[in-house]
Formats: sequence, structure tokens, C-alpha cells
Amino acid sequence: MKQWITAGVLTSLALIASPIVDADESTQLFKDWHYGQHIDQFPRSQGYYDCTADLGVLALCNDNVTFLQHSFQGQLLFADDNTLVSTSIVTDYSDDLYATMIGALIRDFGMIYAEGLNDSLDLVYELHQGTFADEASFELALNSFEAEQLRYGHLVITLVEQDALEKLFANSSNADDMILKLQPGTRAIDMFVYEDDYWGPTLEAAFHLPGRMLSRMKDKVRQAPDEDF
Repeated sequence: MKQWITAGVLTSLALIASPIVDADESTQLFKDWHYGQHIDQFPRSQGYYDCTADLGVLALCNDNVTFLQHSFQGQLLFADDNTLVSTSIVTDYSDDLYATMIGALIRDFGMIYAEGLNDSLDLVYELHQGTFADEASFELALNSFEAEQLRYGHLVITLVEQDALEKLFANSSNADDMILKLQPGTRAIDMFVYEDDYWGPTLEAAFHLPGRMLSRMKDKVRQAPDEDF
């Protein structure tokens, strides 16, 4: 099954999400980068440098990240306590690299949602609705959506690990619902194609752990001090 999604719903959903069970303790984000690592574990001697001013949040970058035999810029985003919460790899867009990355990721991940400038496609919802008569019509709809959004120069795809997709699909009404049910150690990937003022046509993959982020935000809500205002 192939699926896609956009990020950005975590803050609003943190207050209504059901409790998350810490059954899966994996912290891997991308390769050797792990959720919760302290910023001091990424020294300048290994090519990391401060790019907070460029990204607008506490961040380190590394210009020598190799993936799929291609060089990417790695972007590591940190919370206020200087611990790693998400990572991205970014490079110039090409059709060949885009296809190679999709092909590599869907071996272990499934797409659940896609969004462009003028439309979106929630594959979890559509499959439950019986929108597609067969696999051929499903692939045609997905390919047509992808081609149209790429023509407009903006596409966001979200993928989740296949094991989680297989376990959660039957009881998830849509992509957002599935994201809320992911275990803390289950990765999601947001893959972006867009036009950047600095980079030009850009391909980016962002790796995160939605379950851990939701749990973290709920903890912050509960720990908020009692202040008069």
C-alpha cells in the first residue's frame, strides 16, 4: 500500500490525543541521529555548525551527509533543552533523485497522505471509502495527483513505517487519525518538493517521531506553572 501527508497538526491535536503507551522505545530519526541526543554530541570536528539563524529554530547543519550515494545538507532541530527532536536532509531537486528516494523509502515505509498547492489526497480515508475500484485505478489516481502537484512546483508526502501502517490501517479513519495512534518509536517521514529562494528547486526529507512529540507536548501542558495574568 502506498500513502502520503503533511506535517503541522501536532500542536492542535496534543490536547485531545488519547494516551500513548511506551511500548516501542526506538529513538532513531535518521541513520545515527536519535531523538533526545544532546546538542553537544554533534561537534564541529565532525562537520556540524550552527544554522539557527537560517532555519529560525535552534539547529545544527552538516553539509556532508551521504544518502543514496548523493550528498545532502543535514539539518538537526533541537528543543529548548538542547535535545534533538527532528532531522531533515536537503538537496537540489532532480527527477531521478526524487524517484530514487521514493523507491528507497517505500521498501520500509508506506505513504498515507499527499498535499500540493491546490489539492490534497488522504489515502487512508479514500481507501476506507472504496474510492478506487482496483489497484490500477489507485495507482492512476496517485500518479495523476503527483504529476499535477509537481507541475505546480509544490508537493508534500508523508510516510509511516510499514509495520505501523499494517497494524493501524483498519482502525484509522484518516491519515491524521493514524498519525495520532503511532507508537513513540515509530518514524514518520515528510518528503517535500518545492522552490526555495536560496536553493532553487529543492528536495527534502524530514524524519520525526510523532508519538514522542505528542507525548512531549502533553507533558509541557501538564507541567505549565500556575501563574496570575
